[in-house]
Amino acid sequence: MNKKLLLFDVDGTLVSYDGIVPQSCKDALKQAKDHGHYVFVVTGRTKNRATVGNIEMSGMICGNGAYIECEGKVLKDQKLSLQQVIDITDYLDQHNLCYFMEGNDGLYGSHDFETKAVPAYQKYGHGGTPCIRDIYPMMEFPQSMHQQNITKINYVLNSYQDYLDFKDHFPQFQCLTWGGQGEEALFGDCALPNIDKKTAIEQLIHYLQINKQDIYAFGDAEVDIPMFECAGTSICVGSGREAAKQAADYISDDVKNDGIAKALKHFHII
Repeated sequence: MNKKLLLFDVDGTLVSYDGIVPQSCKDALKQAKDHGHYVFVVTGRTKNRATVGNIEMSGMICGNGAYIECEGKVLKDQKLSLQQVIDITDYLDQHNLCYFMEGNDGLYGSHDFETKAVPAYQKYGHGGTPCIRDIYPMMEFPQSMHQQNITKINYVLNSYQDYLDFKDHFPQFQCLTWGGQGEEALFGDCALPNIDKKTAIEQLIHYLQINKQDIYAFGDAEVDIPMFECAGTSICVGSGREAAKQAADYISDDVKNDGIAKALKHFHII
């Protein structure tokens, strides 16, 4: 069997929206890597949050394409400048929007994020009254949010208008929204322009010199469709959104019902 490049979205694909990584998924990815295949996560998360269930990966594409690492070698690492961080965080503070910043070496929450963000995470999929420090145990709450080495800044939307206003104020950045198990936009995020998962995957493919027919992409949402387009075979988990299912070549079972393991077995990768 040719060496395969296996690309996995994280949230909703490897990890359910309430934070569960099935043991079958951990075992399947380890087995695929032990068989000599490349196992990569492709995620909006930054490097310090890309590890899933202590699974050893071949590499990662993080920050929606701002960071690429392959077998310990960094192929790309783009960050916001300190002045850009200052401009964005000052705007968010002035508009009473709580937020957190992601860097490859840290995760930083605004002074009010720990309390004000709770309703958004309840809607995201965390039951009961979620504790932000449990969701992000590595998060710090510094006195000053003017930090360096930041890849992306996320903020809780009080309304969709917050996103529209932010995007209008910062046209020079890539401004997106994201949510959880539903279709509702719960968060806005801000990153450098001209960065996307598809471009990063294409750079990785060129580096590895691997054929499209040997690439398998796993996702659950519309944001994963460009990744599907890079792969010879695309797989949507059964708990994924309808648009992603329609774009995929194969629909597996739900995340919590061993969807990843079942798909890898279906395609005789493990």
